[in-house]
Amino acid sequence: MLNKMKPQSAVHLVWFKRDLRTQDHQALAAALASGPTAGLFVFEDEWLQSEDFAPCHLQFVLECLTELRASLARIGVPLLVRHGSIIGVLDALHREHAIHTLYSHQETGLDWSFRRDQSIQVWCRHYSISWQEFKQFGVVRRLKDRKTWPEKRSLIIDRQLIRVSGQSTLKSPWPELSGEIPIPDPAQLKPGAQKGGRTEAQALLCSFFEDRGEHYSGSISSPNTAGEGCSRLSPHLSWGTLSLSEVHASIRMKRSALHALPRAGKWLRSIEQFESRLWWHCHFIQKLESEPSMEFENVNREFDGMRESEFDETKFEAWCKGETGFPMIDACMRALHRNGWINFRMRAMLLSFATYQLWLHWKKPAVFLARHFVDFEPGIHYSQVQMQAGVTGINTIRIYSPKKQLLDQDPEGRFIRAHLPELARVPVSDLAEPHLMPPLLQLESGFQAGVHYPMPIVDPDESYRRAKERIFEWKNRSEVRKAAKRVLNRHTSNI
Repeated sequence: MLNKMKPQSAVHLVWFKRDLRTQDHQALAAALASGPTAGLFVFEDEWLQSEDFAPCHLQFVLECLTELRASLARIGVPLLVRHGSIIGVLDALHREHAIHTLYSHQETGLDWSFRRDQSIQVWCRHYSISWQEFKQFGVVRRLKDRKTWPEKRSLIIDRQLIRVSGQSTLKSPWPELSGEIPIPDPAQLKPGAQKGGRTEAQALLCSFFEDRGEHYSGSISSPNTAGEGCSRLSPHLSWGTLSLSEVHASIRMKRSALHALPRAGKWLRSIEQFESRLWWHCHFIQKLESEPSMEFENVNREFDGMRESEFDETKFEAWCKGETGFPMIDACMRALHRNGWINFRMRAMLLSFATYQLWLHWKKPAVFLARHFVDFEPGIHYSQVQMQAGVTGINTIRIYSPKKQLLDQDPEGRFIRAHLPELARVPVSDLAEPHLMPPLLQLESGFQAGVHYPMPIVDPDESYRRAKERIFEWKNRSEVRKAAKRVLNRHTSNI
């Protein structure tokens, strides 16, 4: 059995998870104020083997870790990189140099991370090690109801930023045993994916509040403009190269500067809309914190059995590959494959199409998308999936028309042509439904529906009509409406 005694020279260990920065890092600041400090990041087996994990996540994290290690070195803190089970890693480190206190941010994650945290609590109690956790987002544990949540969330997020300074006085063998940061396999990387690291996060934050953000309100819906108009901070918030408090501080500074300027209405509207998205960010993560079973089960259990027995693997595979015969769906999916990102409206459309027109249960599409979103944030992801799939009983049913989305968001066909080169010869007027091109026009264009591009895998009108009938038939059932009241009471906030 390991020695439970902690000598005065014991180390304060900062466990980095999804908080890969040094500034405005409450756990790091607290550790440095307490004594000799070391940092730890673990490539956990449970993470690498989880169904939601993908190489694009690993690539982003590796870029973050490289910069994090250099940043920590400047304040004399070694970053220990380990592989395996977190309990096994902590056991080994405790044998090498007794751990005085474990510091980290709270994590609202998937089931595997929840069970891991439970095991760490047991481990810390066994060795009389204090584990100090700090809030990363505006999430409140053991929240009884949502009435007081907005105020509590504001207290967590709208706080004084923490400047981490000083030098660790660590004297141990750990700097020489820090561990290598792996090099990813280039063959598995997404060529258009965002880069990780604090420097990249700060550059995006600055460019957004200096100029890009002015057009936020009017540019976030179209995939043609969203790449530049959106903040693109989502992966950096998900992996913690920026804190949410830092982004809120930038909002306050920008709003203050704008009020001194004439004709700043466009900017102010965009800032207001962007800030509301950050509120929703915490709102949805709080949902997973309050009801972690939503990773696996319908929030409204009275929807159980609505789709499960009708899952069509062939349709699912076509959706995954971007080969459904619906150009807007396929272009968005192929863009996601390349870039690891697509804007919110297009994410909602992809899920809507999968769960309504294809009538697929949401779980497998949710896991597929999680593996392709570099900015995968469990609480936001599974809350949104259930909302878009219509299984909460409290949200508006939205069945997106791929044709309408193409006509509204890509009327000139720029996005479609960029990601579906096989439609390059199809006239703009026929891009939404190339299978309906007259045979003579297909011959003149050198394009043949069903040969150069798939025929639609479902009838768009019939699948829409049938999905609408079925979802509203279920939603209007008395037992569904009764269960919806429980969902409403548990998850609704006045924000």
